[in-house]
Amino acid sequence: MDVNARNYRWSESRSKVCQMCDVGENKTVKHVVVECVKYARDRYEMMQVVVSELGHDRVEMTGREWMVLLLGLCGETNERMIEAVKEFLERMWRARCRN
Repeated sequence: MDVNARNYRWSESRSKVCQMCDVGENKTVKHVVVECVKYARDRYEMMQVVVSELGHDRVEMTGREWMVLLLGLCGETNERMIEAVKEFLERMWRARCRN
């Protein structure tokens, strides 16, 4: 699966702009998972688990590299990482529902 093959939208609304961060970014899945400032704290917690599981410093990865890893599209992803991603998505969804 090529994460750049389509510009997947996070929601079905007609708006293409992320209403959570108010910076005018397209609300793609990539934006929500690795870029949106609204979820920075929760994202940081998720990334700490992922980096710890990798056993080395991979913070300098590109957004595309993070997406491949977080979506489980590479051999490096393990169960603990997947659980951290699920927790992030649950927190993110609760935040979206409150606004």
